Amino acid sequence: MTNFQYGYFDIANRPPPIQIKHLQHERIVATAAQKHCLFKLFPIIFVDIIDKLESFVIYKLLREILDLVLSYPFRKTWLPVLDDLCDVFHRSMVKYFPHKIIPKCHFVREYSQVIRDYGPAVRYWCF
Repeated sequence: MTNFQYGYFDIANRPPPIQIKHLQHERIVATAAQKHCLFKLFPIIFVDIIDKLESFVIYKLLREILDLVLSYPFRKTWLPVLDDLCDVFHRSMVKYFPHKIIPKCHFVREYSQVIRDYGPAVRYWCF
């Protein structure tokens, strides 16, 4: 990760090196922007191991969810797709990480309803 060449738009949010003590505590210490950068580039940075991760399906689902939730404009016709993705994400979390489910994992199931009621998330989220 430290040898990865970040691009022009990502260099400002380059995440700090992940230390063993952070992995032992299951926390990545970084700002929200740095974590978002790491999330976006995860498959590129860790290309040699993603094929070995059975749970990588969770990343792909969450990536699709975020792409929809953070898109602007958001089309109402995407709501059923978002709802299905969120349900599959939640079921996948229960399957692969049953002891790691936190409230945010449950909140994902409400995204389509929140967007239906209040409009695109980028209008009211501090991201």
